[in-house]
Amino acid sequence: MNVHAWHLPWKGATVPHAALDIIRGCNITCEACYNSRPEHIKTLTEIEADLDTLLAHRKLDSVLLVGGEVLLHPQLADIVKRTKARGLVVELITNGVLLNPQLLSDLRDSGLSLIFLHIDRGQQRPDLPPNATHEQLLDLWEEKTALVARHGIDVGLNMTAFEERIADIKEMFDFTMGSELVNYMLVTLFRDSARLTDCRGDLASGLHGARLAPNAPKKDTLTNSHIQRYLREELGLSPFCYLGSNLCPDDPRWLSYLVARHKNQAGNVFRHCLRVSAFEKAYLALALRLAGRYPMYRRQNPRQLLAQLIINGLAGGDLPGNVRFLTRCISSGSKIATKRLLFQCPADVTEDGTVVHCFACPDAVAQNGNLVPVCISDKIRSCA
Repeated sequence: MNVHAWHLPWKGATVPHAALDIIRGCNITCEACYNSRPEHIKTLTEIEADLDTLLAHRKLDSVLLVGGEVLLHPQLADIVKRTKARGLVVELITNGVLLNPQLLSDLRDSGLSLIFLHIDRGQQRPDLPPNATHEQLLDLWEEKTALVARHGIDVGLNMTAFEERIADIKEMFDFTMGSELVNYMLVTLFRDSARLTDCRGDLASGLHGARLAPNAPKKDTLTNSHIQRYLREELGLSPFCYLGSNLCPDDPRWLSYLVARHKNQAGNVFRHCLRVSAFEKAYLALALRLAGRYPMYRRQNPRQLLAQLIINGLAGGDLPGNVRFLTRCISSGSKIATKRLLFQCPADVTEDGTVVHCFACPDAVAQNGNLVPVCISDKIRSCA
């Protein structure tokens, strides 16, 4: 692992993020969907109980609404409102097919902060033809991100990465860097969830008893170590922080990049990866001490980024790089923005049945009163 990347201090109850699973069923087909249970729409009572479980286990700052396709839930705005009332930042992930101005207004008024749009080539969807061209994909990204942003909701893009189509990451990265609207990019590495069967347990007691399905295809090979190498060699990016696995702290299962970016009047994009310093470590430690939880979601704020670049450089970050970036911004008179990139490696199962997953799993969901990784939640038969 890159020595300049920071292993996040989250563990146990201090993990600031979780996922709230509200629905099974979808209106499109994805090449790598982990949902395998029958269609089901959770009631508000069930969702409140899941929220109780999440908050009993963690000092949360934010929650991501997941499914299935969350926009199919008829009480989505109520779910957002009830989650927001718990003092949480509310985000959701959607394929965006059902987005419309009225729904977005309702979600904004209910307190939704961020929408991740899952739009990529590995989908069968009504608004994108099979074998979509680069231009068709970009047009749909432009349309959907602009629709969300017009309603005052922060927007990110989500995709599934395949080893044989790893260049798709650069395609989404270039769009994200060039966009004035997209602040987040979430990439999930492909895993064939059908390989995993008969898993039992939970994050606290451990996940065990897993086995490979009969005639399972070859093991998935794309890892965040591959991603890190690709981003370094192709795009010159350096990671900011990461989380290891439950078995190895140096296995980057959850890999994050913090990229400062500006675009000059000619439309040229310049970017600079921040390197962790004593400032960010002290900030998180102080936030935990004062607020009782780590911060997670942050809205776009150019002034805060400017201050961070200065303090970060003085506190042990990449001072020369920060100064060069700031000098270029000042000379061109352009605004700066923060782009946050996150790469997630879903759970694997080894030949002996050991489940390997992100340490402390920031995307855990509630199941039978306990927490389990969302990526394999449908494969866990019992949490007892």
